[in-house]
Amino acid sequence: MEQIGRKDVIWNFAGTFMRIASGLLVLPLVLHLLPSKEVGLWNIFLTIGGLAALLDFGFSNAFSRNITYVFSGAKELKSEGYVTVAENDKSIDYGLLRSLIAAMRRYYAIIAGIFLLVFFVASPFYLPYIFEKNNYQGNITTVWIAWIVYGILVAYQLYTYYYSSLLLGRGFVKKYQQIVIIGHGSRILSSVIMLLLGFGLISLVFGQLISDVVNRILCYSTFYDKETKQQMACSNKKSVKEIMAVMTPNALKVGVTVIRGFLMYQGILLMAPLYLSLTVIGEFGTTRQFIELISSIGMIVFNTYFPKMTHYRVTGDMESLKRLWLKSNTFLLFFYIIAGTGFVVIGPYFMALIHSKTNFLASGLIVIYLIISYMEVNSGMSTAFLTIKNEVPFFKSNLISGFLAFIAVFLLLQFSTLGVASIILGIGLSQLVYQYWKWPLVVKKDLQLTAGNYFGFIGNVIKHGWK
Repeated sequence: MEQIGRKDVIWNFAGTFMRIASGLLVLPLVLHLLPSKEVGLWNIFLTIGGLAALLDFGFSNAFSRNITYVFSGAKELKSEGYVTVAENDKSIDYGLLRSLIAAMRRYYAIIAGIFLLVFFVASPFYLPYIFEKNNYQGNITTVWIAWIVYGILVAYQLYTYYYSSLLLGRGFVKKYQQIVIIGHGSRILSSVIMLLLGFGLISLVFGQLISDVVNRILCYSTFYDKETKQQMACSNKKSVKEIMAVMTPNALKVGVTVIRGFLMYQGILLMAPLYLSLTVIGEFGTTRQFIELISSIGMIVFNTYFPKMTHYRVTGDMESLKRLWLKSNTFLLFFYIIAGTGFVVIGPYFMALIHSKTNFLASGLIVIYLIISYMEVNSGMSTAFLTIKNEVPFFKSNLISGFLAFIAVFLLLQFSTLGVASIILGIGLSQLVYQYWKWPLVVKKDLQLTAGNYFGFIGNVIKHGWK
């Protein structure tokens, strides 16, 4: 298992910033050059990409977690729970690793095929409806070309989705983030050049295509080093069917929770054009990108140390596990406060400075959105932490809460005059019923945390700095 430390956190900051900023750095040019309706169309493209990622159905987390188990010395995988490994056992079962990779490759090939089938069947009905409802006067042929290329690109993303699980599961956090920076750097360069040459919406699609191809090539060559190739070549592969039988129960439980994500975000945003204009959707989508940047950076410490926390759980080091949770959870809160305040204060001036054709949402709505986003991310961090034990106690409540959110937003859009605020309030109020307080409380009990633990940690950071 690769050692994870402060350098990995720093590289994770850089990689996460580049991953989100690759869109945000190009955004001023997009907002300046593209009409507001094309910005709205691009947000629908991104929604389709997010929807496709949901087809993973929880298997990427399960694969990554089990890759960490293998590189921590596990010789056996369980459908629920885990086998404790001695701290000094550094041996790797390459046969088990080879079987895991074969299972991943087969699974993602199947879901990529399913996505392409659904995409090409639904497109002739969905996209023309959007054109007609919004009286779209742009170049429809160009949009169709961008749409089809983007659909094929998403299928390729799905087919190679497990590459990141391999690197992160092995603890190659720094190397993976370096690859992310290179890939998204190529996205920025190619998108800007094509936008300036006047290719419009197609520029954003091909920028993403170049980024993904570069990323996947580098991920593959980094994981399959000389030793790994040699060890795997002479290992005995176990039955893929047996591996999938072990992985499926908890992966499906996590997958059921993925339905919540679809209903709360992709499903709602696919429904929104039926009630809101493309201009309003563009404003919401632009605001959402900046808030997602805040949430992504807020999760950096947790995501960086997640393989290490898994390792500590497997080896029974509960004090180290508690320390990393306190570090992750405290960072999330303080970053939201600082970055959220900056966004509300500086955001309007930024849009005026770049002469944007698309605005952010009103400041009051942004504040509410930030509060709800923090509670959502805090709850998500808690449920992700609980999966370290290879258990998924939250899958039923996640599914129910997803339906509640979708219904709440639908009712507000249909019967109120709140407009885009219906999306934010519908999601937030429906989740406050249970999700936003339940799972942070479960983690608190699991780690036997007290308010004193948090204040003590904060005091230690003030005295000795962030270590």
